[in-house]
Amino acid sequence: MFNPLKVKLALVGVLVGTGLALAQAPQVTLRGVDGSSFSLAGNRGKVIVLSFGSTAVPLVAKELPAFQKLADRYAGRDVAFYWVSINAAAPGARNYISDADLQAFAQKNGLRLPLLRDPERAASRAFGVDALPTVVIIDRAGQVSDKQVGFDPERGEGYGDVIRMVDQLLK
Repeated sequence: MFNPLKVKLALVGVLVGTGLALAQAPQVTLRGVDGSSFSLAGNRGKVIVLSFGSTAVPLVAKELPAFQKLADRYAGRDVAFYWVSINAAAPGARNYISDADLQAFAQKNGLRLPLLRDPERAASRAFGVDALPTVVIIDRAGQVSDKQVGFDPERGEGYGDVIRMVDQLLK
């Protein structure tokens, strides 16, 4: 016998399993390497794509140019892309890099979009980032729409799932 409640629960389980269940994005504030301040609340109305990473990630030299290419694809549209470094910001700390060296690293790897810092990993924890790189996509209403873990340079542009989600959010 057909049970509509079981169907609804199964559908919810499928949506949650694919990362499509929407949840309000945590209200985080991050510092840019240029001294600016970034907050999600200040970007309401845009699709926000945050890529959490580190200079120590093995594929970062392939990931950053691909992420810039992704950002270029949406230039002039209501989408904002940011690379969020979890590198330490305190001299002497493990995985330390200064703002100037982080900017030089990004430039060397073809990244021109804004760089944000999360050295205490507060934003990373708030978004449930437990592997690098991780891309978090936030819709225009401030809801987390998707989270993609990893980067596979062998899969097309490496960000096919992100492209599909951003395209969907811009419709």
